[in-house]
Amino acid sequence: MKHKIYRQDMLTKILFIVIVGILSTVLVVSSIIINISKDIFIDTYLKAQEKAFYRIQDELNSHHEDLVTMFNQINSSINLKFFLQDIYTTSQSESRVAYKAENDMQKAIGFDFDNTRVLLISNNGKTYLNKEYVLNKSPEEILNSNEVKKAIENPERIQYIYKKQGYTVDTKNTPVILTIKALKLSGSDTPYGIIIAITTEKDFSHYYEYFTSEYTQFYLTDNNNIVISSSNKSAVGKEMPKSKYAIVLKEQLPFYNCTAYGFINSQNALGNFYNEPSLWIICSIICLIVCLMIGYIVKKTVDPLSDLIFKMSHARKNNYNEYIELKGSKEIQELSKTYNTMLADLNHYINELLTVQREKRKAEIEALQMQINPHYIYNTLASIKWLIYQGNVDKSTKTIDAFICLLRNTISNTDETITISKEIECLKNYVFINNIRYGDKIKVDYFVAFGCDKYKIPKMILQPFIENAFFHAFPYEMSGNIKIFIRKVNQNIKIQIIDNGIGIKDVNSLTTSKKEHFSGIGINNVDARLKLLYGDDYGIKISSQTNKGTTITIFIPNDNKE
Repeated sequence: MKHKIYRQDMLTKILFIVIVGILSTVLVVSSIIINISKDIFIDTYLKAQEKAFYRIQDELNSHHEDLVTMFNQINSSINLKFFLQDIYTTSQSESRVAYKAENDMQKAIGFDFDNTRVLLISNNGKTYLNKEYVLNKSPEEILNSNEVKKAIENPERIQYIYKKQGYTVDTKNTPVILTIKALKLSGSDTPYGIIIAITTEKDFSHYYEYFTSEYTQFYLTDNNNIVISSSNKSAVGKEMPKSKYAIVLKEQLPFYNCTAYGFINSQNALGNFYNEPSLWIICSIICLIVCLMIGYIVKKTVDPLSDLIFKMSHARKNNYNEYIELKGSKEIQELSKTYNTMLADLNHYINELLTVQREKRKAEIEALQMQINPHYIYNTLASIKWLIYQGNVDKSTKTIDAFICLLRNTISNTDETITISKEIECLKNYVFINNIRYGDKIKVDYFVAFGCDKYKIPKMILQPFIENAFFHAFPYEMSGNIKIFIRKVNQNIKIQIIDNGIGIKDVNSLTTSKKEHFSGIGINNVDARLKLLYGDDYGIKISSQTNKGTTITIFIPNDNKE
Protein backbone atom coordinates (compact mmCIF):
# COMPACT_ATOMS: atom_id res chain seq x y z
CA MET A 1 0.00 0.00 0.00
CA LYS A 2 2.76 2.37 0.93
CA HIS A 3 4.56 1.51 -2.30
CA LYS A 4 1.46 2.32 -4.38
CA ILE A 5 1.00 5.70 -2.66
CA TYR A 6 4.66 6.50 -3.29
CA ARG A 7 4.30 5.55 -6.95
CA GLN A 8 1.19 7.71 -7.45
CA ASP A 9 2.78 10.66 -5.71
CA MET A 10 5.90 10.45 -7.86
CA LEU A 11 3.81 10.17 -11.05
CA THR A 12 1.78 13.27 -10.14
CA LYS A 13 4.85 15.34 -9.34
CA ILE A 14 6.68 14.40 -12.54
CA LEU A 15 3.67 15.03 -14.78
CA PHE A 16 2.94 18.37 -13.11
CA ILE A 17 6.52 19.62 -13.34
CA VAL A 18 7.03 18.45 -16.95
CA ILE A 19 3.76 19.70 -18.42
CA VAL A 20 3.71 23.02 -16.53
CA GLY A 21 7.36 23.57 -17.42
CA ILE A 22 6.71 22.92 -21.11
CA LEU A 23 3.62 25.14 -21.27
CA SER A 24 5.26 27.98 -19.36
CA THR A 25 8.37 28.01 -21.55
CA VAL A 26 6.89 27.23 -24.95
CA LEU A 27 6.22 30.88 -25.81
CA VAL A 28 9.66 32.04 -24.73
CA VAL A 29 11.46 29.14 -26.36
CA SER A 30 9.45 29.42 -29.58
CA SER A 31 10.10 33.16 -29.74
CA ILE A 32 13.81 32.66 -29.16
CA ILE A 33 14.01 29.83 -31.70
CA ILE A 34 12.19 31.87 -34.34
CA ASN A 35 14.41 34.90 -33.79
CA ILE A 36 17.54 32.77 -33.78
CA SER A 37 16.42 30.92 -36.89
CA LYS A 38 15.84 34.28 -38.58
CA ASP A 39 19.35 35.37 -37.72
CA ILE A 40 20.76 32.02 -38.80
CA PHE A 41 18.85 32.13 -42.08
CA ILE A 42 20.02 35.67 -42.85
CA ASP A 43 23.58 34.91 -41.76
CA THR A 44 23.72 31.68 -43.79
CA TYR A 45 22.16 33.35 -46.81
CA LEU A 46 24.58 36.28 -46.65
CA LYS A 47 27.61 34.00 -46.20
CA ALA A 48 26.53 31.93 -49.20
CA GLN A 49 26.11 35.07 -51.30
CA GLU A 50 29.43 36.47 -50.09
CA LYS A 51 31.22 33.28 -51.11
CA ALA A 52 29.58 33.47 -54.53
CA PHE A 53 30.56 37.15 -54.82
CA TYR A 54 34.22 36.54 -54.00
CA ARG A 55 34.24 33.55 -56.31
CA ILE A 56 33.33 35.98 -59.11
CA GLN A 57 36.43 38.00 -58.24
CA ASP A 58 38.60 34.89 -58.53
CA GLU A 59 37.07 33.97 -61.88
CA LEU A 60 37.46 37.49 -63.26
CA ASN A 61 41.11 37.56 -62.15
CA SER A 62 41.63 34.17 -63.80
CA HIS A 63 40.04 35.55 -66.98
CA HIS A 64 42.44 38.50 -66.84
CA GLU A 65 45.44 36.19 -66.43
CA ASP A 66 44.32 34.17 -69.46
CA LEU A 67 44.04 37.40 -71.48
CA VAL A 68 47.52 38.48 -70.36
CA THR A 69 48.91 35.12 -71.48
CA MET A 70 47.20 35.42 -74.87
CA PHE A 71 48.37 39.02 -75.37
CA ASN A 72 51.95 38.14 -74.45
CA GLN A 73 52.00 35.22 -76.89
CA ILE A 74 50.64 37.40 -79.68
CA ASN A 75 53.08 40.22 -78.90
CA SER A 76 56.02 37.78 -78.92
CA SER A 77 55.12 36.26 -82.32
CA ILE A 78 57.69 37.38 -84.91
CA ASN A 79 55.42 36.15 -87.71
CA LEU A 80 52.57 38.40 -86.60
CA LYS A 81 55.02 41.33 -86.43
CA PHE A 82 56.22 40.67 -89.98
CA PHE A 83 52.64 40.24 -91.21
CA LEU A 84 51.33 43.47 -89.63
CA GLN A 85 54.35 45.53 -90.71
CA ASP A 86 54.51 44.03 -94.24
CA ILE A 87 58.09 42.81 -93.72
CA TYR A 88 58.70 40.40 -96.64
CA THR A 89 60.42 40.53 -99.99
CA THR A 90 58.37 38.32 -102.31
CA SER A 91 54.80 37.15 -102.68
CA GLN A 92 55.91 33.66 -101.62
CA SER A 93 57.45 34.98 -98.41
CA GLU A 94 54.26 36.99 -97.86
CA SER A 95 52.21 33.79 -98.09
CA ARG A 96 54.54 31.97 -95.69
CA VAL A 97 54.42 34.81 -93.19
CA ALA A 98 50.61 34.98 -93.42
CA TYR A 99 50.34 31.21 -92.91
CA LYS A 100 52.67 31.21 -89.90
CA ALA A 101 50.94 34.27 -88.46
CA GLU A 102 47.62 32.43 -88.70
CA ASN A 103 49.06 29.41 -86.85
CA ASP A 104 50.58 31.62 -84.12
CA MET A 105 47.26 33.40 -83.71
CA GLN A 106 45.32 30.15 -83.35
CA LYS A 107 47.79 28.84 -80.75
CA ALA A 108 47.57 32.04 -78.73
CA ILE A 109 43.76 32.17 -78.76
CA GLY A 110 43.21 28.47 -78.09
CA PHE A 111 39.83 27.18 -76.94
CA ASP A 112 39.31 29.50 -73.97
CA PHE A 113 38.62 32.49 -76.23
CA ASP A 114 36.74 30.69 -78.97
CA ASN A 115 33.86 33.22 -78.85
CA THR A 116 36.15 36.24 -78.53
CA ARG A 117 36.89 38.46 -81.51
CA VAL A 118 40.61 39.25 -81.50
CA LEU A 119 41.63 42.23 -83.66
CA LEU A 120 45.21 43.32 -84.46
CA ILE A 121 45.89 46.68 -86.14
CA SER A 122 49.33 48.05 -86.99
CA ASN A 123 50.13 51.75 -87.17
CA ASN A 124 50.14 51.52 -90.98
CA GLY A 125 46.52 50.24 -90.97
CA LYS A 126 47.24 46.55 -91.57
CA THR A 127 44.66 44.41 -89.71
CA TYR A 128 44.20 40.84 -88.63
CA LEU A 129 40.88 39.49 -87.30
CA ASN A 130 40.44 35.90 -86.15
CA LYS A 131 37.96 33.49 -87.74
CA GLU A 132 35.65 35.04 -90.37
CA TYR A 133 34.57 38.15 -88.47
CA VAL A 134 34.25 41.35 -90.54
CA LEU A 135 35.01 44.90 -89.36
CA ASN A 136 32.27 47.52 -89.53
CA LYS A 137 34.74 50.39 -89.10
CA SER A 138 37.89 51.33 -90.94
CA PRO A 139 41.29 50.77 -89.27
CA GLU A 140 41.85 54.53 -89.27
CA GLU A 141 38.62 55.15 -87.31
CA ILE A 142 39.60 52.54 -84.75
CA LEU A 143 43.17 53.86 -84.39
CA ASN A 144 41.83 57.38 -83.86
CA SER A 145 39.30 56.33 -81.18
CA ASN A 146 39.79 57.56 -77.63
CA GLU A 147 40.16 54.10 -76.16
CA VAL A 148 42.95 53.14 -78.59
CA LYS A 149 44.79 56.43 -78.01
CA LYS A 150 44.58 55.86 -74.27
CA ALA A 151 46.02 52.35 -74.65
CA ILE A 152 48.91 53.63 -76.81
CA GLU A 153 49.67 56.32 -74.23
CA ASN A 154 49.91 53.55 -71.58
CA PRO A 155 51.48 50.67 -73.54
CA GLU A 156 52.27 48.58 -70.44
CA ARG A 157 48.68 48.51 -69.15
CA ILE A 158 45.67 46.52 -70.32
CA GLN A 159 42.56 48.70 -70.69
CA TYR A 160 38.98 47.44 -70.18
CA ILE A 161 36.43 49.66 -71.96
CA TYR A 162 32.65 49.38 -72.27
CA LYS A 163 31.16 50.24 -75.69
CA LYS A 164 27.55 50.27 -76.80
CA GLN A 165 28.62 48.57 -80.01
CA GLY A 166 31.64 46.61 -81.21
CA TYR A 167 33.97 46.97 -84.16
CA THR A 168 32.69 43.90 -86.04
CA VAL A 169 29.54 43.44 -88.07
CA ASP A 170 28.12 40.83 -85.67
CA THR A 171 28.63 43.20 -82.69
CA LYS A 172 27.51 46.37 -84.45
CA ASN A 173 24.35 46.66 -82.32
CA THR A 174 25.59 44.70 -79.29
CA PRO A 175 27.12 46.10 -76.07
CA VAL A 176 30.69 44.86 -75.76
CA ILE A 177 33.65 44.96 -73.37
CA LEU A 178 36.90 45.82 -75.14
CA THR A 179 40.22 44.62 -73.76
CA ILE A 180 42.94 46.76 -75.36
CA LYS A 181 46.72 46.69 -75.16
CA ALA A 182 49.48 48.19 -77.30
CA LEU A 183 51.74 45.92 -79.40
CA LYS A 184 55.36 46.78 -78.81
CA LEU A 185 58.64 45.34 -80.04
CA SER A 186 61.07 44.10 -77.43
CA GLY A 187 63.42 46.93 -76.41
CA SER A 188 61.27 49.57 -78.09
CA ASP A 189 59.28 52.27 -76.30
CA THR A 190 57.05 53.00 -79.30
CA PRO A 191 54.08 50.68 -80.03
CA TYR A 192 53.81 49.43 -83.59
CA GLY A 193 50.14 48.50 -83.28
CA ILE A 194 47.24 47.60 -81.06
CA ILE A 195 45.47 44.38 -79.97
CA ILE A 196 41.78 44.41 -79.09
CA ALA A 197 39.80 41.51 -77.61
CA ILE A 198 36.08 42.08 -78.19
CA THR A 199 33.74 40.25 -75.77
CA THR A 200 30.00 40.79 -75.86
CA GLU A 201 28.52 41.97 -72.59
CA LYS A 202 26.24 38.92 -72.68
CA ASP A 203 29.23 36.53 -72.83
CA PHE A 204 30.99 38.50 -70.08
CA SER A 205 27.96 38.17 -67.80
CA HIS A 206 28.51 34.38 -67.66
CA TYR A 207 31.18 35.05 -65.02
CA TYR A 208 28.61 36.28 -62.50
CA GLU A 209 25.16 35.08 -63.63
CA TYR A 210 25.09 32.27 -61.01
CA PHE A 211 25.34 34.96 -58.28
CA THR A 212 22.29 36.93 -59.37
CA SER A 213 18.65 36.30 -58.54
CA GLU A 214 15.54 38.32 -57.75
CA TYR A 215 17.20 39.13 -54.40
CA THR A 216 20.73 39.85 -55.61
CA GLN A 217 22.26 42.03 -58.31
CA PHE A 218 25.81 42.38 -59.61
CA TYR A 219 27.44 45.55 -60.98
CA LEU A 220 30.89 46.12 -62.47
CA THR A 221 31.89 49.79 -62.79
CA ASP A 222 34.92 51.53 -64.28
CA ASN A 223 36.96 54.24 -62.55
CA ASN A 224 34.39 56.84 -63.70
CA ASN A 225 31.64 54.93 -61.82
CA ILE A 226 30.02 53.90 -65.11
CA VAL A 227 28.46 50.42 -65.18
CA ILE A 228 30.23 48.30 -67.81
CA SER A 229 28.45 45.03 -67.00
CA SER A 230 25.56 44.12 -64.73
CA SER A 231 22.74 41.66 -64.14
CA ASN A 232 20.54 44.78 -64.33
CA LYS A 233 20.89 45.35 -68.08
CA SER A 234 19.08 48.68 -67.94
CA ALA A 235 21.96 50.10 -65.87
CA VAL A 236 24.73 49.10 -68.31
CA GLY A 237 26.47 52.14 -69.77
CA LYS A 238 25.00 54.45 -67.12
CA GLU A 239 26.24 55.82 -63.83
CA MET A 240 26.19 53.40 -60.91
CA PRO A 241 22.69 53.51 -59.32
CA LYS A 242 22.19 54.02 -55.60
CA SER A 243 21.53 50.84 -53.67
CA LYS A 244 18.07 50.15 -52.25
CA TYR A 245 19.27 46.84 -50.87
CA ALA A 246 20.09 46.04 -47.25
CA ILE A 247 23.58 44.63 -47.91
CA VAL A 248 26.20 45.95 -50.35
CA LEU A 249 29.36 43.98 -51.12
CA LYS A 250 32.19 45.94 -52.71
CA GLU A 251 35.55 44.74 -54.02
CA GLN A 252 38.25 46.50 -56.04
CA LEU A 253 39.53 44.66 -59.13
CA PRO A 254 42.96 46.25 -59.73
CA PHE A 255 43.70 44.25 -62.89
CA TYR A 256 40.54 45.62 -64.52
CA ASN A 257 40.79 49.06 -62.90
CA CYS A 258 37.16 48.42 -61.97
CA THR A 259 34.98 47.96 -58.89
CA ALA A 260 32.58 45.05 -58.33
CA TYR A 261 29.36 45.53 -56.33
CA GLY A 262 26.98 42.90 -55.02
CA PHE A 263 23.53 44.05 -53.83
CA ILE A 264 21.73 41.61 -51.51
CA ASN A 265 18.14 42.08 -50.31
CA SER A 266 18.12 39.64 -47.39
CA GLN A 267 14.78 40.88 -46.00
CA ASN A 268 12.86 40.08 -49.19
CA ALA A 269 14.54 36.68 -49.33
CA LEU A 270 13.54 36.09 -45.71
CA GLY A 271 9.95 37.13 -46.40
CA ASN A 272 9.57 34.68 -49.29
CA PHE A 273 11.36 31.73 -47.72
CA TYR A 274 10.46 32.27 -44.07
CA ASN A 275 6.76 32.15 -43.07
CA GLU A 276 6.60 33.17 -39.38
CA PRO A 277 2.84 32.46 -38.77
CA SER A 278 3.28 28.95 -40.12
CA LEU A 279 6.23 28.44 -37.79
CA TRP A 280 4.12 29.45 -34.78
CA ILE A 281 1.39 27.01 -35.78
CA ILE A 282 3.91 24.23 -36.28
CA CYS A 283 5.54 24.98 -32.89
CA SER A 284 2.14 24.85 -31.15
CA ILE A 285 1.24 21.54 -32.75
CA ILE A 286 4.62 20.08 -31.87
CA CYS A 287 4.23 21.33 -28.29
CA LEU A 288 0.82 19.64 -27.92
CA ILE A 289 2.11 16.38 -29.37
CA VAL A 290 5.16 16.47 -27.11
CA CYS A 291 2.98 17.03 -24.00
CA LEU A 292 0.79 14.05 -24.88
CA MET A 293 3.78 11.86 -25.59
CA ILE A 294 5.53 12.90 -22.38
CA GLY A 295 2.43 12.12 -20.32
CA TYR A 296 2.19 8.66 -21.84
CA ILE A 297 5.93 7.93 -21.55
CA VAL A 298 6.12 9.21 -17.98
CA LYS A 299 3.22 6.97 -16.96
CA LYS A 300 4.85 3.92 -18.52
CA THR A 301 8.26 4.78 -17.09
CA VAL A 302 7.36 5.79 -13.54
CA ASP A 303 5.83 2.45 -12.56
CA PRO A 304 8.96 0.31 -13.09
CA LEU A 305 11.19 3.23 -12.03
CA SER A 306 9.41 3.53 -8.69
CA ASP A 307 9.97 -0.19 -8.08
CA LEU A 308 13.66 0.27 -8.80
CA ILE A 309 13.92 3.29 -6.49
CA PHE A 310 12.16 1.38 -3.72
CA LYS A 311 14.54 -1.57 -4.00
CA MET A 312 17.63 0.68 -4.28
CA SER A 313 16.57 2.59 -1.14
CA HIS A 314 16.66 -0.71 0.77
CA ALA A 315 20.10 -1.48 -0.65
CA ARG A 316 21.63 0.86 1.94
CA LYS A 317 21.19 -1.84 4.54
CA ASN A 318 23.26 -4.25 2.47
CA ASN A 319 26.86 -4.25 1.28
CA TYR A 320 27.32 -1.82 -1.63
CA ASN A 321 29.64 -4.32 -3.29
CA GLU A 322 26.78 -6.72 -3.86
CA TYR A 323 25.09 -6.72 -7.22
CA ILE A 324 21.50 -5.60 -7.58
CA GLU A 325 19.32 -8.31 -9.11
CA LEU A 326 15.81 -7.13 -10.00
CA LYS A 327 12.96 -8.74 -11.83
CA GLY A 328 10.51 -6.59 -13.66
CA SER A 329 10.20 -4.67 -16.89
CA LYS A 330 12.77 -4.77 -19.63
CA GLU A 331 13.94 -1.26 -18.73
CA ILE A 332 14.55 -2.20 -15.08
CA GLN A 333 16.35 -5.38 -16.08
CA GLU A 334 18.56 -3.47 -18.50
CA LEU A 335 19.29 -0.82 -15.88
CA SER A 336 20.14 -3.51 -13.35
CA LYS A 337 22.47 -5.25 -15.78
CA THR A 338 24.12 -1.95 -16.69
CA TYR A 339 24.72 -1.08 -13.05
CA ASN A 340 26.18 -4.52 -12.31
CA THR A 341 28.56 -4.48 -15.28
CA MET A 342 29.51 -0.79 -15.08
CA LEU A 343 32.33 -1.15 -12.59
CA ALA A 344 33.79 -4.22 -14.27
CA ASP A 345 33.79 -2.58 -17.68
CA LEU A 346 34.97 0.88 -16.63
CA ASN A 347 38.69 0.26 -16.98
CA HIS A 348 38.15 -1.61 -20.22
CA TYR A 349 36.20 1.30 -21.69
CA ILE A 350 38.85 3.84 -20.65
CA ASN A 351 41.66 1.83 -22.25
CA GLU A 352 39.62 1.29 -25.37
CA LEU A 353 38.79 4.99 -25.58
CA LEU A 354 42.46 5.95 -25.33
CA THR A 355 43.34 3.48 -28.09
CA VAL A 356 40.56 4.78 -30.34
CA GLN A 357 41.68 8.38 -29.79
CA ARG A 358 45.24 7.54 -30.74
CA GLU A 359 44.11 5.74 -33.88
CA LYS A 360 41.74 8.57 -34.70
CA ARG A 361 44.52 11.15 -34.43
CA LYS A 362 46.75 9.04 -36.65
CA ALA A 363 43.96 8.63 -39.22
CA GLU A 364 43.24 12.37 -39.20
CA ILE A 365 46.89 13.20 -39.80
CA GLU A 366 47.09 10.65 -42.64
CA ALA A 367 43.89 12.04 -44.14
CA LEU A 368 45.30 15.58 -43.99
CA GLN A 369 48.54 14.42 -45.61
CA MET A 370 46.67 12.88 -48.52
CA GLN A 371 44.57 15.92 -49.38
CA ILE A 372 45.43 17.75 -52.56
CA ASN A 373 43.52 20.76 -53.77
CA PRO A 374 41.78 19.75 -57.05
CA HIS A 375 42.19 23.31 -58.35
CA TYR A 376 45.97 23.01 -58.00
CA ILE A 377 45.95 19.75 -60.00
CA TYR A 378 43.77 21.34 -62.68
CA ASN A 379 46.00 24.41 -63.05
CA THR A 380 49.18 22.30 -63.09
CA LEU A 381 47.80 20.00 -65.78
CA ALA A 382 46.61 23.05 -67.72
CA SER A 383 50.13 24.50 -67.58
CA ILE A 384 51.57 21.20 -68.81
CA LYS A 385 49.01 21.16 -71.61
CA TRP A 386 50.11 24.61 -72.79
CA LEU A 387 53.76 23.64 -72.64
CA ILE A 388 53.01 20.61 -74.81
CA TYR A 389 50.81 22.70 -77.09
CA GLN A 390 53.65 25.17 -77.53
CA GLY A 391 56.05 22.35 -78.36
CA ASN A 392 58.26 22.80 -75.29
CA VAL A 393 59.04 19.10 -74.81
CA ASP A 394 61.89 19.61 -72.32
CA LYS A 395 59.89 21.76 -69.89
CA SER A 396 56.82 19.56 -70.34
CA THR A 397 58.79 16.44 -69.42
CA LYS A 398 60.45 18.07 -66.42
CA THR A 399 57.12 19.44 -65.19
CA ILE A 400 55.42 16.05 -65.50
CA ASP A 401 58.32 14.34 -63.68
CA ALA A 402 58.13 16.92 -60.87
CA PHE A 403 54.35 16.55 -60.62
CA ILE A 404 54.59 12.74 -60.51
CA CYS A 405 57.23 12.90 -57.78
CA LEU A 406 55.10 15.37 -55.82
CA LEU A 407 52.04 13.11 -56.03
CA ARG A 408 54.08 10.03 -55.11
CA ASN A 409 55.45 11.61 -51.95
CA THR A 410 52.05 13.04 -51.03
CA ILE A 411 49.69 10.14 -51.82
CA SER A 412 51.64 6.91 -52.21
CA ASN A 413 53.93 7.45 -49.23
CA THR A 414 51.71 6.93 -46.16
CA ASP A 415 54.55 7.24 -43.63
CA GLU A 416 54.04 10.00 -41.08
CA THR A 417 57.71 11.01 -41.20
CA ILE A 418 60.15 11.57 -44.05
CA THR A 419 63.85 12.35 -44.30
CA ILE A 420 64.86 15.98 -44.68
CA SER A 421 66.50 15.19 -48.02
CA LYS A 422 63.22 13.79 -49.40
CA GLU A 423 61.24 16.69 -47.97
CA ILE A 424 63.62 19.14 -49.71
CA GLU A 425 63.26 17.16 -52.94
CA CYS A 426 59.47 17.43 -52.65
CA LEU A 427 59.78 21.19 -52.04
CA LYS A 428 62.00 21.61 -55.10
CA ASN A 429 59.38 19.87 -57.24
CA TYR A 430 56.67 22.10 -55.79
CA VAL A 431 58.76 25.25 -56.42
CA PHE A 432 59.63 24.10 -59.96
CA ILE A 433 55.93 23.65 -60.82
CA ASN A 434 55.10 27.08 -59.38
CA ASN A 435 57.90 28.68 -61.40
CA ILE A 436 56.54 27.05 -64.55
CA ARG A 437 53.04 28.37 -63.78
CA TYR A 438 53.83 31.85 -62.50
CA GLY A 439 57.36 32.57 -63.69
CA ASP A 440 60.66 32.41 -61.87
CA LYS A 441 60.56 35.79 -60.15
CA ILE A 442 60.63 34.06 -56.76
CA LYS A 443 63.89 32.21 -56.04
CA VAL A 444 64.18 29.54 -53.36
CA ASP A 445 67.56 28.61 -51.85
CA TYR A 446 68.22 25.61 -49.61
CA PHE A 447 70.92 25.45 -46.93
CA VAL A 448 71.05 22.08 -45.15
CA ALA A 449 73.89 21.55 -42.69
CA PHE A 450 76.12 18.52 -43.18
CA GLY A 451 74.58 15.36 -41.71
CA CYS A 452 71.09 16.84 -41.24
CA ASP A 453 69.66 15.42 -44.47
CA LYS A 454 69.26 11.94 -42.91
CA TYR A 455 67.11 13.08 -39.99
CA LYS A 456 63.38 12.44 -40.20
CA ILE A 457 60.69 15.06 -39.77
CA PRO A 458 56.86 14.94 -40.11
CA LYS A 459 55.91 14.89 -43.76
CA MET A 460 54.78 18.11 -45.48
CA ILE A 461 55.44 20.50 -42.60
CA LEU A 462 57.51 22.90 -44.74
CA GLN A 463 55.38 23.09 -47.87
CA PRO A 464 52.56 25.23 -46.33
CA PHE A 465 55.08 27.96 -45.43
CA ILE A 466 56.64 27.97 -48.91
CA GLU A 467 53.13 28.05 -50.34
CA ASN A 468 52.15 30.97 -48.12
CA ALA A 469 55.30 32.90 -49.10
CA PHE A 470 54.68 32.27 -52.81
CA PHE A 471 51.11 33.54 -52.83
CA HIS A 472 51.03 36.14 -50.06
CA ALA A 473 54.55 37.48 -49.41
CA PHE A 474 55.09 38.65 -53.01
CA PRO A 475 51.80 40.05 -54.40
CA TYR A 476 51.36 41.76 -57.75
CA GLU A 477 54.11 39.64 -59.41
CA MET A 478 56.83 40.95 -57.09
CA SER A 479 60.28 39.41 -57.28
CA GLY A 480 61.72 37.93 -54.14
CA ASN A 481 63.78 35.30 -52.44
CA ILE A 482 62.95 32.51 -49.99
CA LYS A 483 65.73 30.87 -47.99
CA ILE A 484 65.46 27.59 -46.09
CA PHE A 485 68.04 26.92 -43.36
CA ILE A 486 68.24 23.53 -41.62
CA ARG A 487 70.81 22.78 -38.94
CA LYS A 488 71.28 20.92 -35.68
CA VAL A 489 71.09 22.98 -32.48
CA ASN A 490 71.83 21.01 -29.29
CA GLN A 491 69.30 18.15 -29.28
CA ASN A 492 66.97 19.72 -31.83
CA ILE A 493 66.72 20.31 -35.54
CA LYS A 494 66.20 24.01 -36.20
CA ILE A 495 64.43 24.92 -39.43
CA GLN A 496 64.07 28.52 -40.60
CA ILE A 497 62.12 29.77 -43.63
CA ILE A 498 62.99 33.38 -44.40
CA ASP A 499 61.50 35.55 -47.14
CA ASN A 500 62.05 39.18 -48.06
CA GLY A 501 58.41 39.83 -48.95
CA ILE A 502 55.93 42.42 -47.75
CA GLY A 503 55.66 40.96 -44.26
CA ILE A 504 52.56 40.30 -42.18
CA LYS A 505 50.65 43.00 -40.34
CA ASP A 506 48.74 40.52 -38.20
CA VAL A 507 50.73 37.34 -37.49
CA ASN A 508 47.64 35.64 -36.01
CA SER A 509 45.91 35.84 -39.39
CA LEU A 510 48.62 33.57 -40.84
CA THR A 511 47.85 30.66 -38.51
CA THR A 512 44.09 31.01 -38.91
CA SER A 513 44.12 31.29 -42.73
CA LYS A 514 42.18 28.57 -44.55
CA LYS A 515 43.31 29.32 -48.09
CA GLU A 516 45.60 26.56 -49.31
CA HIS A 517 46.59 26.31 -52.96
CA PHE A 518 48.14 22.82 -52.97
CA SER A 519 47.24 20.79 -49.91
CA GLY A 520 44.67 20.75 -47.15
CA ILE A 521 47.41 21.03 -44.50
CA GLY A 522 47.36 24.61 -43.30
CA ILE A 523 49.91 26.38 -41.10
CA ASN A 524 47.68 26.00 -38.05
CA ASN A 525 47.52 22.24 -38.67
CA VAL A 526 51.33 22.07 -38.84
CA ASP A 527 51.62 23.69 -35.43
CA ALA A 528 48.95 21.36 -33.99
CA ARG A 529 50.69 18.27 -35.45
CA LEU A 530 54.05 19.22 -33.96
CA LYS A 531 52.53 19.77 -30.53
CA LEU A 532 50.65 16.45 -30.73
CA LEU A 533 53.80 14.58 -31.75
CA TYR A 534 56.44 16.25 -29.56
CA GLY A 535 54.66 18.30 -26.89
CA ASP A 536 53.78 21.94 -26.29
CA ASP A 537 57.46 22.96 -26.16
CA TYR A 538 57.67 22.42 -29.91
CA GLY A 539 55.85 24.05 -32.78
CA ILE A 540 56.26 27.10 -34.97
CA LYS A 541 57.32 30.67 -34.19
CA ILE A 542 56.56 33.53 -36.58
CA SER A 543 58.24 36.91 -36.69
CA SER A 544 57.56 39.51 -39.36
CA GLN A 545 58.22 43.14 -40.24
CA THR A 546 56.19 45.05 -42.77
CA ASN A 547 58.04 45.45 -46.10
CA LYS A 548 61.06 43.58 -44.69
CA GLY A 549 59.94 39.99 -44.69
CA THR A 550 58.88 37.08 -42.52
CA THR A 551 60.83 34.43 -40.61
CA ILE A 552 59.31 31.06 -39.67
CA THR A 553 61.22 29.03 -37.06
CA ILE A 554 60.49 25.34 -36.35
CA PHE A 555 62.16 23.17 -33.70
CA ILE A 556 61.97 19.37 -33.95
CA PRO A 557 63.71 16.74 -31.76
CA ASN A 558 66.60 15.04 -33.60
CA ASP A 559 66.07 11.66 -31.93
CA ASN A 560 65.02 9.94 -35.17
CA LYS A 561 67.37 9.24 -38.03
CA GLU A 562 67.28 7.08 -41.12
